[in-house]
Amino acid sequence: MTEVIGNHHFRSMRGALPPLSVISGMNYLWTTLFLLLIVLPACQHSTPADRSSSVAEPAVSPLKKAAPSTEKGSGLVNSIGMELTRIPAGSFFMGSAPDEPGARDDELPQHRVEISKAFYIGNYEVTQHEFKTVMQTNPSSFTQEGLLQESAVELDTSRLPVDNVTWFSALEFCQRLSNLPAEKEAGRVYRLPSEAEWEYACRAGTTTQTCFGNSLSSHQANFNGKHPFGSATIGPFLNRTSPVGSYAPNAFGLYDMHGNLNEWCLDKFDRSYYARSPLIDPSGPQEGSSPVIRGGDWYSDGRDCRSAFRYADIPEGRFYALGMRAVCELRSDGAELHPLVAGAGGTQPAKDFAVTNQAAPEKPQPLAGEDWPRWRGPRGDGTWHAPPLPATWPPNGLRKAWQAPIGGGYGGVSVSQGRVFVMDRQSDSQNVERVLCWDAVNGALLWSHAYPVEYAGVSYDNGPRSTPTVHQGRVYTLGAVGHLICLDALDGSVLWSKDLARDFSARVPLWGLSASPLVFEESLIVHSGAVPNGCLIAFDLQTGNEHWRCLADDAGYATPLIIQRQGKPEMITWTPSNVHGINPRTGDVLWTIPFEVNFGTSIASPIFQEGIALVSSYYDGSKAIQLGDLPTSAEVLWHDRRDLRGLMAQPLYRDGHAFLLDKRHGLTCFELASGKKKWDDDNRLTPKGRNPQATTIWVNDGDRALTLNSDGDLILIRLNASGYHEDSRTNIIGRTWAHAAYAGNCVYARSDSHLVCVVLTTLER
Repeated sequence: MTEVIGNHHFRSMRGALPPLSVISGMNYLWTTLFLLLIVLPACQHSTPADRSSSVAEPAVSPLKKAAPSTEKGSGLVNSIGMELTRIPAGSFFMGSAPDEPGARDDELPQHRVEISKAFYIGNYEVTQHEFKTVMQTNPSSFTQEGLLQESAVELDTSRLPVDNVTWFSALEFCQRLSNLPAEKEAGRVYRLPSEAEWEYACRAGTTTQTCFGNSLSSHQANFNGKHPFGSATIGPFLNRTSPVGSYAPNAFGLYDMHGNLNEWCLDKFDRSYYARSPLIDPSGPQEGSSPVIRGGDWYSDGRDCRSAFRYADIPEGRFYALGMRAVCELRSDGAELHPLVAGAGGTQPAKDFAVTNQAAPEKPQPLAGEDWPRWRGPRGDGTWHAPPLPATWPPNGLRKAWQAPIGGGYGGVSVSQGRVFVMDRQSDSQNVERVLCWDAVNGALLWSHAYPVEYAGVSYDNGPRSTPTVHQGRVYTLGAVGHLICLDALDGSVLWSKDLARDFSARVPLWGLSASPLVFEESLIVHSGAVPNGCLIAFDLQTGNEHWRCLADDAGYATPLIIQRQGKPEMITWTPSNVHGINPRTGDVLWTIPFEVNFGTSIASPIFQEGIALVSSYYDGSKAIQLGDLPTSAEVLWHDRRDLRGLMAQPLYRDGHAFLLDKRHGLTCFELASGKKKWDDDNRLTPKGRNPQATTIWVNDGDRALTLNSDGDLILIRLNASGYHEDSRTNIIGRTWAHAAYAGNCVYARSDSHLVCVVLTTLER
């Protein structure tokens, strides 16, 4: 078993010691030297090459060093069997030196930090068994009923770390554990570690880039061994979590501080916090939208498992690479709890924006410019013919003309003929999806259509994912579990509908059906995942009758793209296993390029420029496909697996360059023809996180663009080969992953609780 290779290695080092009877007969000096040669390398977990390449400590005053291992009897086992180790007080250098390989700006400056009090921390990440014991539920994806259903490896899932844990539920776990009678009686109070405590515990007295040295192999930790760190050689890639304790511990006796799961910390993330961080017991910034996560995970590259690497995620984020490790404080006067963040275990309340009632010189004029009737705008490529916009936003921000309450959902907004369309899922009735229509000028709700749904098995289940498509007086919508509906745009009456799961045996993917319906001539093309051979189905716009179907592939999440090649229409479709060229009139497959992506994450819509089709995946990078003159000619031009890894945001293209939101580096510019990277913004556009998200559109024909980031900031930027240029930003809504709509002189944006109309500019009358 790959998981236990590291553990076997560690045990073999201990097993190499001679029996005590032999030691007693040795010369004392030789015995001492023997033990030093055998035991110390096993404790330090570094090769001679690692030690010789260690980064020297900065020339500052001497520090109080933590002991490289805890004293006998310094651990505890609590009432649910959780093992914790006492970490002594001490000082260390937090962050990275600027010349360290892989160092990021948010890891700078390296600075001295003192942890003034000892604390107990879990030897292991919290396991599925421990979490279920306390919470009476197990949110994990890696279970025999979940992602391990078809696994040929038998695993004790009770010893797998609990995954899919939100920050709120991690806090709630700590609170409930603290409230157990046995824990209260013992005066034990649990919480998440601070970011400083986490790194201090991870380093365990080392100054190298990992606690095992300046390299990291997947024989030492569970991560993507195809991309080891430093001088380590390529190793195994499990593509899942491993049982806690499968690899060697660090010098404090802590397991899986590198890899397996990202671990929540108490602190909020701020990329520049280190420049002003307190030197004693830093607790992180007071402001921030996303808590810190640390340690890397089972799919991370080795460079993202370094001791200093920092990441973040939204507090309600659930993912099969997110877990936790608990800290325990001993209270002699009993378990007195710290106040918890409101909403523990649920979704963070959205910002409450009041409706604007004051008189204003300008009102929404949605009919005074281009509509936004579909996914990614009027041409489906993220371009908008905008009115003249100011150079910067006003000092007091942009005016909200109106807002309306809505339920959850990731689906984008559409605007057509003075009406706004969006889908949601009601928070007070989780078994209902809705299609909603508002007046674009005053925000009056014109009609609503609701229907029952069952979201069982859908991850991130807050609501629909797709954007309504408005065409010739009709609205076409696709729900997360396969409800395809054609409605009259004027009154919301149902003209025809299909249940793809029930009537077409559609296989709903992990994150729900997400691709928006695509109108082509007289057909509505739906990325459905139907069986048999119905990954794509074309329905008649007027009647809903089936025109054609094609592909046996499973459904992905990307909306297909219609292009013109040699004067003929062609559709580029990306599924979890292939990129296809399809004749949109007949469904005939013209060409296929295999591209199997991990966990089916074919999400961001393809783009097509310069005869090149580009798709970008979260795990497996970006692939550029050169299309030739013949309808069947297509070949891979280049494939970048390291620096161009997008997720949800569709790339943009202009003047030979593409712009992509990479999961590690942020907004990244590269040459489309070669894949050569030009620059990245080091996560300035949108908050750094495990799932960074922002939606960007071009404004007219220059290099100006508009971005709505995940914090709800509307940002004026200029994108070109010279670098990232930000002109202005202002907040218009709470946290969001949904695509906004731009129409007339307004932007229409949604969160999980509100839809807002914001006036961008004054139009001449």
